[in-house]
Amino acid sequence: MPTTKLKKYEVHLKSDVVKSFRGVKAGQSLDIDMEKKSEHNLEISADITTDYNVGLIVGASGSGKTTLAEEIFGKDCFKTLLKNDEAVIDQFPKEYSYDEVASMLSGVGLTSVPCWIRPAYTLSNGQKARAECALQMAKNNINLTIIDEWTSVVDRTVAKVMSHSISKHARKNNKKIILVACHYDIIEWLNPDWIIDCNKQSYEDRRELSQNEKKKRKAQIHS
Repeated sequence: MPTTKLKKYEVHLKSDVVKSFRGVKAGQSLDIDMEKKSEHNLEISADITTDYNVGLIVGASGSGKTTLAEEIFGKDCFKTLLKNDEAVIDQFPKEYSYDEVASMLSGVGLTSVPCWIRPAYTLSNGQKARAECALQMAKNNINLTIIDEWTSVVDRTVAKVMSHSISKHARKNNKKIILVACHYDIIEWLNPDWIIDCNKQSYEDRRELSQNEKKKRKAQIHS
């Protein structure tokens, strides 16, 4: 699929280098210019305006992916929804039925009913991440959802289950969901329409591939 709406995005990160004795000694031990190593420039041309449902910004910690997302979508793009003093199950929009809420929570790997009915502050970091993911997916009247590092505090099996659930929800409800992650093993399960790889500073348009995958899976279901 030819991409005609490419736009260039740039991120320039720089941090101060410590000048203490130990800091200088550490820098000298590597025999490199520490001032240059404290700078990171990211330049990527991508099309995020053509219709899509799932986008992925991926890269190692420090590669600039979170800063890039903020550059593109604004500083408030990672606003969290989970309230620590309320039970998870009561934080979903009233329009959702109990069965719909239960399905969403189970879909992201939060299958423990006691976790649903306790205040969120009692949950582990991994459980909170799953609850936050489900709440983000359930947002009404908001077409774009951005979820940061949702796979970092869960095991790899749960991460894959969550990825498949997010992808299915986005396409079923025609929503736009962008995931920011440091793991590459979820790509197959997420099947994103586009990928920005901050490690490689590259962009891959997979919209056509995504459509073909959907057709293939539908054919398998009806065969």
